[in-house]
Amino acid sequence: MLVEDEALIAMLTEDSLGIIGFDTVCVTTGAEALAALANTQNLAFAVIDIGLPDMRGDLLATHVRKLSPSLPIVIASGYDKSTIAQQFSADAAVTVLTKPYTEQDLKQALSSLGVVAG
Repeated sequence: MLVEDEALIAMLTEDSLGIIGFDTVCVTTGAEALAALANTQNLAFAVIDIGLPDMRGDLLATHVRKLSPSLPIVIASGYDKSTIAQQFSADAAVTVLTKPYTEQDLKQALSSLGVVAG
């Protein structure tokens, strides 16, 4: 699942995920992400933008974690990643990816969480 409200970034990331080998459920808000999580089976991971229109991405990640305790989560942020990384330091299934990122950066972030294209 990709949660990104910037259309161009969403398009580029969805393309990158496709090249890496994943089909993507793409949503633009935290509320849509939570609904998708409840209604979609077999999500492999979530890539969550920190700046969403209806809630912060780190708050969404906390909600996602409660609903899906083992789902790997990549939080994408253009801000200093140390604060967010510290917030999730006890959760090995969460990593922070600094924007702007490349397809290779995204692939490495997913790989660090044990997510491999199948």
